[in-house]
Amino acid sequence: MDNTLVHKTATGAIWATIDRFGNMALQFIVNLVLARLLMPDDFGAIGMLAIFIAVSQVIIDGGFGNALIQKKNPSQTDYSTIFYWNIGLSTVMYSLLYAFSPYIAIYFKMPILSDVLRAIGLILITTSIISIQTVRLRKQLAFKTIAITNLGSYITASGLAIYLAYIGWGVWSLVLLQITSGIMSIILYWFQTRWHPSLTFSIKTICSLFSFGGYLFAAGILQEVCKNLQGIIIGKKFSATQMGYYSQAYKLDIVCSYSIPQVIVQVMFPVYSSIQDDKQKLIAILSMNIRIISFLIFPLMGLLILIAEPLINALYGKIWLPCVPYFQILCIGGLFVCLQNINFYAVAAVGRSRNLFLWSFYKWGFLLAALLIGINWGIYGLLWGMVLSSLNIYLINAYLAFRFVGISIINQIINILINIALTFIAFTIAWTINSYFNLHFIIMSIIFTLSYLVLAYGFKNKGLFESINLAKRLIK
Repeated sequence: MDNTLVHKTATGAIWATIDRFGNMALQFIVNLVLARLLMPDDFGAIGMLAIFIAVSQVIIDGGFGNALIQKKNPSQTDYSTIFYWNIGLSTVMYSLLYAFSPYIAIYFKMPILSDVLRAIGLILITTSIISIQTVRLRKQLAFKTIAITNLGSYITASGLAIYLAYIGWGVWSLVLLQITSGIMSIILYWFQTRWHPSLTFSIKTICSLFSFGGYLFAAGILQEVCKNLQGIIIGKKFSATQMGYYSQAYKLDIVCSYSIPQVIVQVMFPVYSSIQDDKQKLIAILSMNIRIISFLIFPLMGLLILIAEPLINALYGKIWLPCVPYFQILCIGGLFVCLQNINFYAVAAVGRSRNLFLWSFYKWGFLLAALLIGINWGIYGLLWGMVLSSLNIYLINAYLAFRFVGISIINQIINILINIALTFIAFTIAWTINSYFNLHFIIMSIIFTLSYLVLAYGFKNKGLFESINLAKRLIK
């Protein structure tokens, strides 16, 4: 990459990191407070409805967001057209959710879900209003503006949500958390960017962008349906309380296995697109990203498995201890979740969205089969089915990256196995010492971390030195 692109990428990475980790920290703290003010049933109710909101948002985006980022020089007409498209479609989707909400409540046998879905569905409209502004800023690698907006809106919304939970609003405090955050985002984006659409709408733009984004759109629908399918199964097959335990375990796992790697992914997608014609450079950057992510995330997942019970007890209280085994199983799947998108977006950047779409039928069909088979062994069988599916999705994305980008699957797996081995050895050391001395989980964490770093340095792990170099470059 030339110096200008390096500087913009590094600056973007810093602000994307501030955005992601700042929001993660805020959400984590707010979740801790709300978990002590609300019941598992309240979180379970929101979890049951997640699939309807997630799928609706994918339909509204239609893949046009990624298509605009992938397009080298989108015009004001392009941006304006997709803006109006998103507004219109979000209104339609909200109307459908409003109409079908009573039937959804009947399916889950929870009458309150009808009113909850009608209220929380409003975020479809707020999200559609700011979607193009977010795309334009990502295209420009202007992650500073995105970070300020996201943090500012969430701080305001979370303060209101905590107050409402404290005075006994229950599940409605979680609903208003999301709605208020969306409204604040609209206000802050407008004041910071002052962008507004032109009075123009182009069918040609819709057609040209859909030729790329349409496949990502279809793949995204399949992905969101299958990602949230377990919520429907758990909510119907088990109870709102178990759904609440699963929801809390999933939120804690996803912070580490998905959100942290996503900092790199969201910065690198525009970069991948800008160097899509230079395969050697693309392979080199992609390989480095895989090494860094696996070096950082694998030990984190291992550590969370090791200290899961005392950690959840300390954070949420004894009422949430039943979610410990859920969390540990999800962390195992997180070893593969953390690497899925880095390969996915590399393939998308070289214009192979159609192939991603076609393979998504197999990936999500595999998940559906794993869930349906796993459910015969209860909720734990379902969770292990999710782990197998996560491994399968990673392998398919790695294969597609090999086929269309040229990165070696063997080299990927070798780098991954090295970091898994180091994590396992560090885990064994910390677990063995704790079995003799019954240490506090913070002491266990220190022993695990030191063991991992010493082993990585001793074996000259490339991911260690690349992570250090990346940190130095970002600081510089």
